[in-house]
Amino acid sequence: MRSLLAVLLVVLCASSTAIAQGLPAIAPDAPPLRAVSGQGLDRQWRAVGRFETGAGFCTGTLIAADLVLTAAHCLHDRETGARLPEAAFRFGAGLTAGRPVALRGVRRAVVHPGYAPDLRDELERVRSDIALLELDRAIPADQVQPIPARGRAGPGARVQVVSYGRGRQDSAALEDGCAVESGDGRVQLLSCHIDPGSSGAPVFLTEDGRLGVVSVVSAMASWRDDPVALAADLHGGLAPLLDLLDRTDDVFSREAPRLRTLTTGHDGRAEIGARFVTVTP
Repeated sequence: MRSLLAVLLVVLCASSTAIAQGLPAIAPDAPPLRAVSGQGLDRQWRAVGRFETGAGFCTGTLIAADLVLTAAHCLHDRETGARLPEAAFRFGAGLTAGRPVALRGVRRAVVHPGYAPDLRDELERVRSDIALLELDRAIPADQVQPIPARGRAGPGARVQVVSYGRGRQDSAALEDGCAVESGDGRVQLLSCHIDPGSSGAPVFLTEDGRLGVVSVVSAMASWRDDPVALAADLHGGLAPLLDLLDRTDDVFSREAPRLRTLTTGHDGRAEIGARFVTVTP
């Protein structure tokens, strides 16, 4: 895996212009994207929503009634690296045709303690590109059923990605059946298609009939002239963020369920992320 990712030749800030110029054409056999209706069998994808940052948007996933999983770099100004003000954050769960099933503000947000926007080790930045948003009010399960972070997806596993992105910012799209090409336990290289705005998108795996989020989309990349995605593996990655939230229980009230129980198992709007990275064999 390190031979696959260790040499990062180009890392561009995630402006739509830079990515549009740098992103190679999608491979002809890439799984097609399908619009998510939010109804019928698609009702489960209502947990995925558009995360408005005040400077643009990313994708996020409701993993508990009041907790959203996304990418850490979405919380930072792409030019200066400064943290964006949380007062502007909004999460629209199940946003379809521009209308969310539930819209919430964000009480507070925490990023992985290993993450910093100016990390010199770009691979380490991807590994820790995880953030949690605590909503100002829980979303009832009869409106949106959370999808927990659980499971592991090793090389060869077939996964699903639901995301928002350029040209589809008002409705989510599903890519069903892309694959984990490689991984080192902290970073996954995926054959999945992503666009600006897809940062923070969940990578889903179904094991024993149970759907879970196994990683979070961090960056677009090119590998041997083919487009791929880099995702932060969640195995062990949520514990430090949950701890950061739990440390302030005496300051912030939290609606059930308790966050510490969420452990990982075996329209003209600006687009934020994903960063474009070129890797060499």
